[in-house]
Amino acid sequence: MLDILKNFLKIEALVGTLNRLPPLRTFIMDLIYPESVRFNHPFDRLVHSDLGLPTKNIPLVTRGSVSYAVTPDPTELKQIDPANIAPSIVVDASDLNRLKTLGFAQQQQWIERKVDELRRIARKTTEAMAVQSITGTIDYDVRKADGQIDKYNVKFGTPKTVTLDNMWDAAGLKAGQVTAGVGKIVKSMQETSDGTDIVHLINWDVYSALVTIAAALNNPELIKVFENYVQIGTAKFLVCAAQYYDYKTKVFVDAVPAKHVISVARDDAFSLAYCALDSIDANFAALPFYVQQVKLDDPEGIKLIGKSRPMPIPNVNAIRKTKVLA
Repeated sequence: MLDILKNFLKIEALVGTLNRLPPLRTFIMDLIYPESVRFNHPFDRLVHSDLGLPTKNIPLVTRGSVSYAVTPDPTELKQIDPANIAPSIVVDASDLNRLKTLGFAQQQQWIERKVDELRRIARKTTEAMAVQSITGTIDYDVRKADGQIDKYNVKFGTPKTVTLDNMWDAAGLKAGQVTAGVGKIVKSMQETSDGTDIVHLINWDVYSALVTIAAALNNPELIKVFENYVQIGTAKFLVCAAQYYDYKTKVFVDAVPAKHVISVARDDAFSLAYCALDSIDANFAALPFYVQQVKLDDPEGIKLIGKSRPMPIPNVNAIRKTKVLA
């Protein structure tokens, strides 16, 4: 029985399984960290030079002189040691006894359901870290060896804040004051970011306020309301309902805090690394996801362990936080 499962969980077979399963969708990863910016990192840790953050322009050099050395900023983050995502499922011996009576196709279907369950948990956990990353700090729950919940912390920096001259729920708000607020956010972003694909993330309270503004101004050429976003000029304010569960405080945390807009130039050096796994079975490979089986003796069964070591890497210079409601 162990050999049957092992054949399904070989890296080549697992890749086939993952390709057959439907793609997973989560808001922040798909928007800010899409497939195009995810990469497998061959080492177990990240250093500053691995992060791929944007560099500044450099001076020219005269002909015949040495090149201009590009060195990391000594004040920057030096090293990141990603923690493990490791959900597990125990399959007892009675289930395995029934599984051996099935044909190949049914066995494959059974293991694919288990793999799917584990990969969904890993994806949701990676999404939670991605949500935190747009604050500039990952401060995520980690279970220590003694079973206590602590916090795993990585600081990338603090995004700048923008202060508007007029809140968007102020009485008598004029169209020009709304557009001036949008312009102030964009101008602030342009001071530190070369990104042009800027998305403005809002929660439902800000969406409702913008709908009220749109109705009061009655200017569809300036403000257009759609099912999940509001267009102000060329700026898109997208409802972000993403949230995650905090195991230490036992509450759900919204990706976008109430009364605020989080603006992100998503085409400016955001990336997500999958670091080398702490897994002998996986040959310490850098993989987005892997499943390991471990034999249990008392009671008999098999533990299936999903493994992933992701690290979302935000560019804090391409993020702004703006309070827009009083």
